[in-house]
Amino acid sequence: MRQAQTPSWAVAALGDEPPQLIAAFARHHRAIGASEVHVFLDRPNPALEAMIGDRDGIFLTTCDQNYWDRVNNGRRPERHTGRQKFNATRVYRNTKCDWVLHCDVDEFIRDGDALTDALSKADREKGLVVRNLERVYLPGATGSSIFEGGFRAPILFQDDEAEALYGRFGKFLAHGLTGHRAGKTIVPTGQPWEMGVHHPKSLSDGITPDLKRMKQRLLLHFDGLTPLHYAIKLLKKAFEDYSGPKRKIGLEREAQYRFTRNHADRPSEVMRLVMGVQSLNASQAGKLQLLDALTPEGFTPRDCGDLDLSRAAFDAALRERDAGILAKAGLEM
Repeated sequence: MRQAQTPSWAVAALGDEPPQLIAAFARHHRAIGASEVHVFLDRPNPALEAMIGDRDGIFLTTCDQNYWDRVNNGRRPERHTGRQKFNATRVYRNTKCDWVLHCDVDEFIRDGDALTDALSKADREKGLVVRNLERVYLPGATGSSIFEGGFRAPILFQDDEAEALYGRFGKFLAHGLTGHRAGKTIVPTGQPWEMGVHHPKSLSDGITPDLKRMKQRLLLHFDGLTPLHYAIKLLKKAFEDYSGPKRKIGLEREAQYRFTRNHADRPSEVMRLVMGVQSLNASQAGKLQLLDALTPEGFTPRDCGDLDLSRAAFDAALRERDAGILAKAGLEM
């Protein structure tokens, strides 16, 4: 079933990051055409509201105990992914928009017009998978902005091919990426579905409904906004502890966590891993371009000219927020 008029779309995300990143996420998506941007905060973020300003269509919700008492009988899902899915599903069931995209605050749609055009032609009986690229640091430097760099696409490597391109770091990359290659699904409202991390699920049987994949890769994934940010992500995941069965992750990502656990007392080794998996030398960049798997053009979020999106400011916020785990690991940059 095709849509007769220009479709509206909303974005839902759970964020626990420095305020300038969340503000950039919300302001950018509102500026490129999202009718609503819903950001749920795992903890208070007092500086964020001032960074959003008086823009309409952006909704911030702090998920404190009062929130969980009100919406879920006091029960706060223990896992981050559980809180993500719960909040995104609430948006899905209550929005008046035609579609809802569930993603993370480190993921940015690069072209709102292209997304809207795709939605105008989409089948509202199916979810539409927005395929992703992953930010990578290009030869020379990581730059001064948290959005610095180009973008690489996933490639189906054989183990020897990955090693030939990335050397010792090839075993830490899945299809040449540190993060996911599944993309995120924008979901038509009005279906008997619930939102998942990457794809929706049917309420009747928990099965993923029919999905169609976009040809364009419109989702830009910044898997760590700075090298320090990625190192902190590795440290947190390496020592993550929660009840119940452990979440299944890829072998390559688990290898990163295992390396981090084994080298947590050697911060220089952790940072060597970070730069090894997230940056390219000239030879690697040239080979990826030959494979049509590297987009060297950078990205600048819309409506963010007055935000301090420098690496220095972002890392300063991280050092204050995550002082405990940084001190434990002896990680300084």
